[in-house]
Amino acid sequence: MRNRALAQIAGAVIALIAVAGLLVYRHSQTVVHAIDGYTMGSTWSVRFSGPSRTDVAAVQAQLEGELAALDFALSGYRDDSALARLNAAPVRQWIDVPDHLSNVLHIGLELWRESGGAFDMTVKPLVNLWGFGAAKPRFSVPTEAQITAARSGVDSGLLELAADGHRARRLADISIDVDGVAPGYAAGVLSAWLTAHGFGNHLMEIGGEMRASGLRPDGGRWRVGIETPEMARGHVERVVAITDTAVTTAGDYRDYFEVDGARYTHILDPLTGRPVTHSIASVTVLAPGKLTADGYATAIMVMGEERGLAFADAHELPVLMILRANDGTFHERYNTSFAAYLVQHPGGKTDSRR
Repeated sequence: MRNRALAQIAGAVIALIAVAGLLVYRHSQTVVHAIDGYTMGSTWSVRFSGPSRTDVAAVQAQLEGELAALDFALSGYRDDSALARLNAAPVRQWIDVPDHLSNVLHIGLELWRESGGAFDMTVKPLVNLWGFGAAKPRFSVPTEAQITAARSGVDSGLLELAADGHRARRLADISIDVDGVAPGYAAGVLSAWLTAHGFGNHLMEIGGEMRASGLRPDGGRWRVGIETPEMARGHVERVVAITDTAVTTAGDYRDYFEVDGARYTHILDPLTGRPVTHSIASVTVLAPGKLTADGYATAIMVMGEERGLAFADAHELPVLMILRANDGTFHERYNTSFAAYLVQHPGGKTDSRR
């Protein structure tokens, strides 16, 4: 009788241990957590792998704290940001700038030099003149005199960073706008925070700029769809599998106006002061090993097909271009390095020249 009772007790203990073990296993399983929010005038989201017990609310709070610091440094829409103080400072007066703003200005100046001026952080006078961004929309084409006047205030060479990186000044009355590189930089900052806190496997997106790190729970790379350049969202042209890289798509198909049958896009060439007229409808740039892809995408959109591909190859950037034909159809062109990331081809026509 005593042995039978001991056996029953032992069985119960074993059952409890088994149940507890199962609960611990389920509690520690790796799952993909999701966070979505709004920042810097746009949306942001992250998908990250971690134990099912992860305090997602605490992670979100930390990331939102990082975003608040970024917004305070880089926002062009708030009067108290570090960027606003720089733009409002007297010409030639040195201004102390926080690390985030210093880093973004450095990235923008480097890209301005690399691209021969195709990317320019001081292009805002032209953006306003042509009625894009926050400016009132236009229904007519600016005059040559208006374009010339606006171009006189477009030159990133009139921005100077001190050697210590902690001060900056404007050498003329220019308006600096970092929106062309800020989302990519911010995605990198949040990605670094996640990795430093044990969540190295994640896919981050801020304002259309994505940054992939590590792998999915199944061991595969993160997959990102590239939309067809059409007004209707959701039609995927290509899918890429990425890890440890930034990716972004720039296009001319969501912000433009027409006058007398001519189409004027928000992609402006800082050197001519006019919207570009080439056949690129969109360009997707992968930037492995770089802090941001968004500025490169803008520069390549300005450069056009041939010069843009040459620039991408020179800087080891995998690039996919979707080109618009005269009849309104689209076809693709991409460089050799981009092909290694392709997963599938739901549709579309590939240009065999490259």
